[in-house]
Amino acid sequence: MGFEKQILRAGTGPKPVKGQKVTVHCTGYGKDRDLSKKFWSTKDPGQQPFSFNIGLGSVIKGWDEGVMTMQVGEVARIQFIILHLSFVLAPDIRVFLLQCTPDYAYGASGFQAWGIQPNSVLAFEIEVLSAQ
Repeated sequence: MGFEKQILRAGTGPKPVKGQKVTVHCTGYGKDRDLSKKFWSTKDPGQQPFSFNIGLGSVIKGWDEGVMTMQVGEVARIQFIILHLSFVLAPDIRVFLLQCTPDYAYGASGFQAWGIQPNSVLAFEIEVLSAQ
């Protein structure tokens, strides 16, 4: 496994399996190499939850592999780079951080439309809404 993760809120449903349609809420951070700068969110006005078929390569590798380890209802913070594992603690909250190399995100190409530079470290907060 090329990543680590921390849970913000534990889920109660099943984990998705390869090929299922998964629907998530997601906020992405890392615009211009700054992890405090949001580049996209399904919770922004006019946006909606994002759906994809898991494990089939239709999204970045970190999403395919990371979301497959999450339960329906789980909320997670996912960061794409190999670093040390860190924890953010708050009352009654378990934190989820997924860390992996840029090849699990947008790699050497980046994603210029969203301000993601080549080989950028990215962080995502993801909530799995459903898996069918």
